[in-house]
Amino acid sequence: MDMHLSAPPIEVTPDDLVNLASRSAKMLERIRTQMLQPFPRKSPPIFPSGKLQELCGIDKARFAYLIKKGELPQGVQEKPGAARQFTLAEAIRWVRAERKPYQRPVGRKGKVIAIGNFKGGVTKTTTSMVLAQGLSLRHGRKVLHIDMDPQGSATTLYGINPHAEVTGDQTILPVVEAYVNGEPYSMKSLPQETYWENLHLIPSSTDLFNAEFMLPARVHASPTTKFWNVLNEALDELRDEYDYIIIDTAPTLSYLTINALFAADGVIVPVMPDTLSFASMVQFWSLFSDMVSGMRQFDDGAENMKVFDFIDILVTRMKTQTKAEASGARRSNASVVRDWVISTYGDRVLPVEIPDTTEIARTTTTDFSTVYDFPNYDGNAILFRRVRTAYDQLVDLIDSKACYLWDKE
Repeated sequence: MDMHLSAPPIEVTPDDLVNLASRSAKMLERIRTQMLQPFPRKSPPIFPSGKLQELCGIDKARFAYLIKKGELPQGVQEKPGAARQFTLAEAIRWVRAERKPYQRPVGRKGKVIAIGNFKGGVTKTTTSMVLAQGLSLRHGRKVLHIDMDPQGSATTLYGINPHAEVTGDQTILPVVEAYVNGEPYSMKSLPQETYWENLHLIPSSTDLFNAEFMLPARVHASPTTKFWNVLNEALDELRDEYDYIIIDTAPTLSYLTINALFAADGVIVPVMPDTLSFASMVQFWSLFSDMVSGMRQFDDGAENMKVFDFIDILVTRMKTQTKAEASGARRSNASVVRDWVISTYGDRVLPVEIPDTTEIARTTTTDFSTVYDFPNYDGNAILFRRVRTAYDQLVDLIDSKACYLWDKE
């Protein structure tokens, strides 16, 4: 069959690829900078009295009594009789006083939790951000969030432009550089305050890609080096300072991802209920198990073998059933795949599902906000509450696991 081209194919040389990469990076930086204007971009949420009561699990009578008692923050009233408004810091003080969360015992280390999956688009970054916010808000925890994805998606959710505002020295790259050079390094200078109370961040930037060259070069020079344990050892001094260290990883089995997984006490694997995601997760477990098993040959005895406190699977973007599906007349593909996940992984599947809502997902990608950034939501309140409730359950469940482990240690 004769085909007529309006223009011949355009040859692409290595120099052309360099030029395309440069143009792409510049355009992305321009887009992100425009989207993140004006500076500063994000501010903590304000909680009306009704939302504060809900957060603390108290009724109006209890709230009125505590206000009259005067021992907790009073909030702000625009006029007599109007609802009081409370800052995030004030809300957390109320939570600590009324929910009385279990306190990490003195001498117990904070828990490191990595969010990982080798497939993109499974809400991995959103899960890490919401978990960090929720542990601070609902349980009064002090949390460190580490962005180990060179794309900087988690950093962007804090309203920080990872390309224009973050240098390599602000990321975990200095930790890798010090290790490669055989020098000591303290991570205490890396965490920076964010707009969110009790939540600190070690941001990411594209400079982190350099770690993927530095670490294998060190391995080549010294084949017995434990390259996978760099972050784990460096985090030791921060485990006392933070209740939780949440790590967002890249959707690849990179040297950085390996370090994040080996530094973790627990791992959460988000998965979407579709066939391709299930197949990708099968590959994840295969590579993950090979990686952990392969490192055993370098361990000095069984006592040093890597053991995780937990590895949990979180079903995300679960679509709402239609009436026909709910009645059993037919089953959706999502329901079928979810059953595969449960049948395969059993008790490792968390009893929480994150609903798939296009409206709220759009809020995350365009406004760089999560459900915890909105005490009051202007869109579909029913859908919002479903998503918020699911994330509340996830946060509470993970904190319960940590409390159990702290008490057991």
